[in-house]
Amino acid sequence: MARTALRSLARAPLASDCRGASAVEFSLIALPFLALLGVILEAGFVFLSQQTLDIAVDRAARVLRTSEFQDAADGSQPGERLRRLMCGSRVVFFRCDEVRLDVTRAGSFSGNQIPPAYDSKKQDFVISFGTRFECPEGNDVVAVRAAVSILRPFSFLNVDGQAMAGGRQLLTTTAIFRAEPYSGKSCV
Repeated sequence: MARTALRSLARAPLASDCRGASAVEFSLIALPFLALLGVILEAGFVFLSQQTLDIAVDRAARVLRTSEFQDAADGSQPGERLRRLMCGSRVVFFRCDEVRLDVTRAGSFSGNQIPPAYDSKKQDFVISFGTRFECPEGNDVVAVRAAVSILRPFSFLNVDGQAMAGGRQLLTTTAIFRAEPYSGKSCV
């Protein structure tokens, strides 16, 4: 009985001492909170990057559809010139020099086969993606497909299945349209 009384007396000051409780509670909550904050920031970055890519491809589709791109031909490589038009002096959330473009044309909507950009086995670009540029002519059905990889620090939270090596994520977008009825013009 005396031992039990001594033990309870020895523990009493420790049990009532609350110093440092806030620090312990903060350390338990800080890591999950910071991880959640990082995931939210990354999701916002991915969303803004995708929106920027969509807008850039819409801009490229507009100049191809109206033959404005062909009218401004200056002898440079058409894919590179279209990439410069896409990015221009606007704010983008990806590296413009890493954007891969495929521009294909067909006589009808059903005849236009859009090439895939992502190889799920290698978790990388399809090797041939970004090498085709078929200059549109009047009334052609044109598909403009762009793909770019962006950095994702929390890439373990992959939601669309297009994760790439090195913690990167592939973003793709496509615009399909019928060109206006203009006469055949060169893109070069």
